Amino acid sequence: MLRLTKFMKFEAEIVVARDSFDSSAIYLHPEFAKKCGIKEGDVVSVEAKRAVKLKVKLSNSAPENGGIIPNSIFASFLTDFENFKRFKARIEVTDEKESTIEEIIEALKSNEK
Repeated sequence: MLRLTKFMKFEAEIVVARDSFDSSAIYLHPEFAKKCGIKEGDVVSVEAKRAVKLKVKLSNSAPENGGIIPNSIFASFLTDFENFKRFKARIEVTDEKESTIEEIIEALKSNEK
């Protein structure tokens, strides 16, 4: 069955958390996820300064209009240090696999050249 949400991007408020969450996941508020047609276990592309693909987990602790990303290489890759604790991002469902730390490191290396 075709999911129309795969072709839509949603604006989200992202908070970077220092808790010991799964660092390769984004924790979306259940109501926000429902509104966007995103389900727990989906992989979403999160795009701010750059883009990463993260697995969705649901959490009532997340902002009602977005999600939480643990403080990790993925959060650092998405934004700059001026906006590190809270930033806006676009989220869309993807069929791609989650980003890996190795992919992020390679992307950072290629930007240095």
